[in-house]
Amino acid sequence: MEERYKTLMRRVRFYLIQERRKKTRMGRMLSARVFDEHLWKWEKRGVATGAAWGAACAIAPVPMQSLFGVAACLWRKGNIPVAILMAWISFPGYQVFAWPVQWWVGSVIFAWLGLPGSGATLGLVKDSAMKVPACVESWNFDGLLQPLQHVHFGWAIAEFAFGCVVTCVLFGVVCYWLVQAGWHVGIAVKSWFRRRRGR
Repeated sequence: MEERYKTLMRRVRFYLIQERRKKTRMGRMLSARVFDEHLWKWEKRGVATGAAWGAACAIAPVPMQSLFGVAACLWRKGNIPVAILMAWISFPGYQVFAWPVQWWVGSVIFAWLGLPGSGATLGLVKDSAMKVPACVESWNFDGLLQPLQHVHFGWAIAEFAFGCVVTCVLFGVVCYWLVQAGWHVGIAVKSWFRRRRGR
């Protein structure tokens, strides 16, 4: 009797949730997409896609990376919880390390393609960064940008944006293939233990 009651209550709750979704405009738009069961199942392709999009959004220089990961999973049928977890791998101060690397990747690719660059080098950026404590101490910020006088900031922004796209794509592809390989290794290990237990 208790089991029947629990089953009935589950059905009633499910019905009420469905009705509430139908009444709101946003609920009608999103209910078919967000509550699709394939976006929440633990399947190889969905988990790998979710991990790839989450990892790519984790190093992207945008706010609310989890929401971008979820939107990408809705678009490409990835696992939503995995995308959110992968988007959280970026700790709060990672930009200090990631942004110079992303700019450097963009400048190297621009130089390799023969495009005009910004003229900035890591040495110039380092010299400017080393002057920050002295400028803050004296409240004189005139010397802060002095090493960067001959830098074309439009091209520097283009190098940074291109570097961000390249690093996000590379990080996402690497995570996708690592999850795929890990899934196959996990299945092989599991079957090996089953065979060994069966002896």
